[in-house]
Amino acid sequence: MSRRGPIVAARHRGADFRHPKGCSVVYGVVRLGGVHCWRVVRGQGRVRLGSVDEAAVRNQIGGTVVGAVVQAGTIDQVVLYQQPQADVALVPRQLPAVVRDFAGRDAELAALDKILSPDSVTVEPMVVAVDGTAGVGKTSLVVWWARRVEQRFPDGTLFVNLRGYGPSAPVEAGLVLASFLQALGVAEDRVPADLDGQGALYRSLLAGRRVLVVLDNAASAEQVRPLLPATAGCAVIVTSRAVLTGLVVVDSARRLPLDLFRPEEAVGLATRVIGPDRVAAEPAAVVELVRLCARLPLAVRVAASRVAARPHTAVADVVADLVDEHDGLDALSATGDDRSAVRTVFDWSYTRLSAEHARTFRRLGLHPGTEFGMHAVAALTGLDRKTASRHLEVLADLHLVEPVAHGRYRLHDLLHAYAAHRARLDDTSEQRRAAVDAVVSWYARTAVEADRRVFAAHPSPDLGLTGDAAPMELADRGQGLAWLTVEHATLDAVQQQAGAHGAYREVMAVALAMRFLVFRSRVLWPARMRAESRGIDAARACGDRQVEATLLLWRGDTLQQMGEWDASDTDLHAALTLAGELGDDALYGKALSGLGLGRVRQQRFADAEPYYRRALPLVRGLPSGYYEAIVHANLARITTRLGRHREALDHAERELALRRTAGVPDGVAFALHNVARARQGLGEDQAAIDLCRQALALYLAEAGNDLYVAATLETLATSLRQVGDHEGAVRCLIEAVTVLTDLGDPHADVLRGRLSQDGQPPADPHP
Repeated sequence: MSRRGPIVAARHRGADFRHPKGCSVVYGVVRLGGVHCWRVVRGQGRVRLGSVDEAAVRNQIGGTVVGAVVQAGTIDQVVLYQQPQADVALVPRQLPAVVRDFAGRDAELAALDKILSPDSVTVEPMVVAVDGTAGVGKTSLVVWWARRVEQRFPDGTLFVNLRGYGPSAPVEAGLVLASFLQALGVAEDRVPADLDGQGALYRSLLAGRRVLVVLDNAASAEQVRPLLPATAGCAVIVTSRAVLTGLVVVDSARRLPLDLFRPEEAVGLATRVIGPDRVAAEPAAVVELVRLCARLPLAVRVAASRVAARPHTAVADVVADLVDEHDGLDALSATGDDRSAVRTVFDWSYTRLSAEHARTFRRLGLHPGTEFGMHAVAALTGLDRKTASRHLEVLADLHLVEPVAHGRYRLHDLLHAYAAHRARLDDTSEQRRAAVDAVVSWYARTAVEADRRVFAAHPSPDLGLTGDAAPMELADRGQGLAWLTVEHATLDAVQQQAGAHGAYREVMAVALAMRFLVFRSRVLWPARMRAESRGIDAARACGDRQVEATLLLWRGDTLQQMGEWDASDTDLHAALTLAGELGDDALYGKALSGLGLGRVRQQRFADAEPYYRRALPLVRGLPSGYYEAIVHANLARITTRLGRHREALDHAERELALRRTAGVPDGVAFALHNVARARQGLGEDQAAIDLCRQALALYLAEAGNDLYVAATLETLATSLRQVGDHEGAVRCLIEAVTVLTDLGDPHADVLRGRLSQDGQPPADPHP
């Protein structure tokens, strides 16, 4: 686990700060540019600065102090000192809640105890493959067992629904590995982009640890294999509807088939749900009830829940209703046709819903995924949010949906398929299409709103989307980013559904919003590229050349970050062509800037310069000055690297004026650092030191700027050394190396080389 977290600061007395990712545990304070700043790590709690008066600084800290301690210094000096601290490994506990009223499965629980005994797990990594038909209770069994034995795995329990069966596409192994690595303490920026690298790091982290890994709802052995640990101490349980023969043969997995309930187990579950008194009063009726459910656990639970919801109705009467529900039911169930039995149970439970609750249930079958929030259901049904929430609570009480978090629910894929079936039977094609259009529109418009929050200074094109249901209200950048992160898999499905229905503007809206994935793990960048590709296709289909060009620019940027330089140039040149045909000089300038950026990223500064020179007059005067500032910033960087420092200073000062007009603190800090580098190149080191400290103060005012902080500290170290402050230079380099190491940036090794030349960390100045 990384000991370091984002560097943050509060600038006013009593300022209260909570990082969007929950960063909260303070372990350092430093005064930079008149600002007291803290470094924090991820955790729970809240950080409060008692005062910015140096003589009366008081820190009230919720949590445990860990990691490096940063000593406060004077306004003229950055004092950064590290005390050695032990790394703290994360212990993930990802198991979902156990199902209510779990019953039976004593033999299978005993088998799991035997196969995955403490002695066997210490000899070699053990894999168990639990297979059985849909609704037979595989997940319930495994989660119940895992909860019982969590103490055997002190280093954590990992869980994932691989979505092997259901309306959504199966989850790619790379996405699972990225999630597991972060759960084990790997910073998001340090997760390898390729599957081999992820797998190697995952296996290395699990070596010597005792971790239980639950891989639920797998589609195939191929999906599972990259997720298997390689050393003793770990155990893996896989569930699937298919018999994973390849996992048994190739990976030595032990197979545990899960059959229907035995009669006494089915009665036991019904007893837990209905209540022992009612079962004791009508034992024969309960036996008949579970027989009609073909002893399939999901069907038994749904039927028993309906009985429990009718306390004044005899169980025998409910059984009679079930028998009447479908002609020939006895014959079908007697042959063990559990599919027919479960359909009958679902039909019976559904037909006893009120008309409004039945309509809501049907609509859930039209949702593009099996998990959803209350706001999305309101859009899907046309209900207000309070009514939608009440409907979901009723359906949850009847076990037709399952709550997974506050305001969020999940639908078993069998019930999702059944709800879609009922929608086809009971609703017209026009009604179904209207519901799908409504929820797709809601997701697209909420994605636009989230995108505006995340990229306030760089808005995407206005597509003029409209709809009846208001998009979700998102108060700030943190909420926008959080919503996009939670919903990105659903947005992928929404985009595909919108494309199938010819809703091209919604396809483009989702494509534009998926640029937020640049802030997420690199393993998600291909998903961003796929979304942008669909958006480009949609723009071409509806003839929106402006959006097509914008998405070509953005996909070109995505490809650059993935190292696909030739493919990126192809997209950017296509955007150039479109901009020329449209007569859009600003768009042409943006495409030229993109081509220049690709060369800057490859350290080809002389090649990059002509693109920015051509772009500058084309973006000059655009609203907010954002693109003009970007061009000046890159020209300042290029000319600095080419040794033309006076020219670099001119560009950096022009950039600074534009950034100050825009009023975005991070942008001002970036420009101040560019001015500092130019001044440094001109030999004006004291000016560079002052500018770096101003930039740091602004960067530290918000979380998420660690990379820029490290770069500024490196520049500051150079000028401190030039003015004779070798001790201060070393301390700045130590801090920069720490930040870059946490980010997985290879430049940390370059700075370590500088440290070996400049000296070692000093003794503690404040013993």
